[in-house]
Amino acid sequence: MRYPKLFEHITALAPLPASEWLKAEALAREQALDKRALFLRPGDAADRFGLVLQGVFRAVRVSARGEESIKAFRAEGEFIGAYAEMLQGQPSMTAIEALEPGRVLAFQAHDLQSLEAGHPCWAQLARRVAERHYILKERREQEFLDLSAEERLERFWQEHPHLHGRVPQRDVAAYLGITEVALSRIVSRRRKRAE
Repeated sequence: MRYPKLFEHITALAPLPASEWLKAEALAREQALDKRALFLRPGDAADRFGLVLQGVFRAVRVSARGEESIKAFRAEGEFIGAYAEMLQGQPSMTAIEALEPGRVLAFQAHDLQSLEAGHPCWAQLARRVAERHYILKERREQEFLDLSAEERLERFWQEHPHLHGRVPQRDVAAYLGITEVALSRIVSRRRKRAE
């Protein structure tokens, strides 16, 4: 087994026999990405996904006006890819960019389909991953409805302490739906209250 730590992380989501994980490892390709390199570009076929071995990635959409919207950050042990587009057979509308040098265990969508056809554990894992993403999206939507920008920032760092110092402030601001200036003011107010 080449990726035992990743196997442990995946089996925490859903039980997976080691023999099935070895099949997945045989199908995967390790990919190294430099900082700012794209794992996926808008317009690319959404026919692949990856598991982050090292690094932090951001999933971003760019509007016709050139404004960036950060959908998510993903780090070690998490999945990256344009899942909704993959399910619909559409090109990716999302860019997935490395925020630091990284490594990804990359799979083709048809690899997952062949694994699913061979053992039910893969369907269960896919369902758990989809459920987890749904819950995260639902929670984020509720935060935008219920919480102030400062409360959203506090919740973000509570839930993602592993991203501290690894994600640029402008990206945190974009994820929270505020300007970088507004984020600086919030951080400044919090520092003054802590003194």
